[in-house]
Amino acid sequence: MQLKKYQQRTIDQLEEFLQELRKHGAKRAFMYITEKPYKSEAFGDVPFICIKIPTGGGKTLVGCEAVGKIISIALQDKLDRGIVLWFTPSEAIKTQTLKKLKDRKDWHRRMLDEAFGNNVKVFSNEEALSIRKEDVDDNLCVIVSSLDAFRRDKAKQAKYKVYQENGALLDHFQNIEETKVFELDEEKTVINSLANVVRKNNPLVVVDEGHKTTSKLSVDFLTELNPSFIIEYSATPRSNSNVLVDISASELKAEQMVKIPLELESAARWENVLESGIEKRNELEKIAKKLKGEYLRPIALLQAQADTGEASVTVDSIKNFLLERKIPEGQIAIKTSKKNEIDGVDLMSRSCEIRYIITVSALAEGWDCSFAYVLVSVANLGARVAVEQVIGRVIRMPQAKRKSQEELNRSYVFASARNFNEAADEVISGLEENGYSREDVIAGGKKVEKDPLEVKKKTNVTLKVPLMAIDGERLTFEGLVEDLQLAKQDPTCDFTVFYDGDGRATIDIKEDAWERSATQSLNLVYKDKNYSRDELVKWLDKKLRFAVLERTDKVAYIESVLDFLLNQHTLSELSINRYVLADKLSELINHRMEEYAEKKFVAIQKKKGVGVVAGNEFPDSIFLKKPVPREFNKNLYERIDPLNSEESEFVDRLDLDKLPNIEFWVRNREKIDPFYIQGWKKGKFYPDFIAVSKKGNTIALEWKGGDRISNDDTKYKEEVGNLWASFGKGKQHFFLVHKGNIEEVLTKLKGF
Repeated sequence: MQLKKYQQRTIDQLEEFLQELRKHGAKRAFMYITEKPYKSEAFGDVPFICIKIPTGGGKTLVGCEAVGKIISIALQDKLDRGIVLWFTPSEAIKTQTLKKLKDRKDWHRRMLDEAFGNNVKVFSNEEALSIRKEDVDDNLCVIVSSLDAFRRDKAKQAKYKVYQENGALLDHFQNIEETKVFELDEEKTVINSLANVVRKNNPLVVVDEGHKTTSKLSVDFLTELNPSFIIEYSATPRSNSNVLVDISASELKAEQMVKIPLELESAARWENVLESGIEKRNELEKIAKKLKGEYLRPIALLQAQADTGEASVTVDSIKNFLLERKIPEGQIAIKTSKKNEIDGVDLMSRSCEIRYIITVSALAEGWDCSFAYVLVSVANLGARVAVEQVIGRVIRMPQAKRKSQEELNRSYVFASARNFNEAADEVISGLEENGYSREDVIAGGKKVEKDPLEVKKKTNVTLKVPLMAIDGERLTFEGLVEDLQLAKQDPTCDFTVFYDGDGRATIDIKEDAWERSATQSLNLVYKDKNYSRDELVKWLDKKLRFAVLERTDKVAYIESVLDFLLNQHTLSELSINRYVLADKLSELINHRMEEYAEKKFVAIQKKKGVGVVAGNEFPDSIFLKKPVPREFNKNLYERIDPLNSEESEFVDRLDLDKLPNIEFWVRNREKIDPFYIQGWKKGKFYPDFIAVSKKGNTIALEWKGGDRISNDDTKYKEEVGNLWASFGKGKQHFFLVHKGNIEEVLTKLKGF
């Protein structure tokens, strides 16, 4: 399965953070990646980060991929084993998550199995009450639990089974040293509890909807579980979260994941609201029948009031209303805490007749059907009941693909309220709870001429920036190394193993490594399996993914490096230190590839085979994450996304200074916009800004903060940037810009 662009960007940024984390610790790593301060008040030195993804963005899928990255990079001492404690905000979402993670055919589970060689076991917190020591020693054990099962009031502690003495867990505590990590009973002995099993194993903690753990009670209980790493996912992060990746609603829309905008209509009488909802659903089904090659049956979610014994619009009231309008009973289903008529039903099957689902609040979480297009709420909006929670159930796009009929690219809400503004405020609140904004709501029936996050060019100018090329074809890293015979490359390398008699690996991280002080590691003895040579090769082959290389060639190189190292170390030592070995091999293979690519590049350049070709055109309109509320004089587009303070200062000079020769400039967004400079290194380089002069000069400008001016990456970018400029026959220019040379660069720009 291929991740969406924003999902892959999330994983890439997480991986970059984890690599920096190993070298410098959480604080410096976070500041390096985000240029924002790291907040350690809640969990001290335990790495604590947040991924912000709006509802409908696939948080669970990203979470599964992230688990593999965190354990293989930041928590290598676990050797692919131990406990992942996966917290959900409710029992409903817990059930849904368990279903995904236990089904070996589901993509979520397949991601985990792929990362951990099928040595994965999934438990509910109830099932984990009998988890065996062998389970934890030999597998990655994912325990899925609602927050409430662990979040306790110590005065009422007796009712929490995870903290209770449990004889089934006795084996976990044989010959274990008592430390301050464990919870003790009145006799000062370790309680044989699931909570203590978790503490013993320094779990990786995953928190779904992390904004629901804002209380001191929530923070305290997470701290008490002795985590080694905490990652949370939220559409609306709390103020003390360290937001490492911020995915915008516009990115979900660009990837066709959601039905936005949301059309809203309101009426005072509940009968009128229901009539409008029924009419809209029928209209959408007629439109859906025109789709070619796709089956779609729009469903309406009807939210009733709780039966208080007064004049409530109950589930039965709504069902009778539908039956009176000749809607077949087979098209109506009830989903409440007492009655579940959609349990086990495939709502997206052609054989399913259901078009109306009546609920109170049971759909607020843990339910997902992209056929849901219409939400009708007769609840009293003034009471702030579940409209804001249920909205997330209707915004997912079927098949994650825009439809040819615009009506099927929107979702619809019909609400009972005294006036439209009252309803709009509540619906907007609901969208914001799910990571969206008030711009995503429009009045029912209104034509959307332009998405608020879409900005267009201010002129009809065409911008195509030349790209690096070899023999008239666009240069790619893959092209440079396509004929590399890796197996024939030098297999020698320096590698130090650390090994003690108990069979534990001590991971060598380098002298400036970060040290975990808040988390107490219990120096566990892993009964680590000593791989055979072939098994170790297979394991390394799986861990080292290089799509550009032929697998047989890669395996042959792994074998040659292994044979070289076996002259210095035992197979047991290499096996125990296999994660360190995988890191070393990854670094070595990348070095060999770039070494080969550079030699080939230089050879082709000597033959004058390197040059430039036409690039792709910057589009007429783009989607922004959060447009800056100001206009620039010479920006190519109407608006731009926020800049950091230093970039903003430079742009102001570029835009407002007396540079009459500059016709326009544009921000060049990494991995989004069409201009990049490809050299002999693996990654593409996206200069931050492009300026175009009235004489037709194209100037690429790379802004660098003061702390990064002299590093190796910057030197490489400056080298390939100047090389790109040299092929422009005097019409292409490149500048590395920093605080110390702004005046010099602006002066030079005046001459182009």
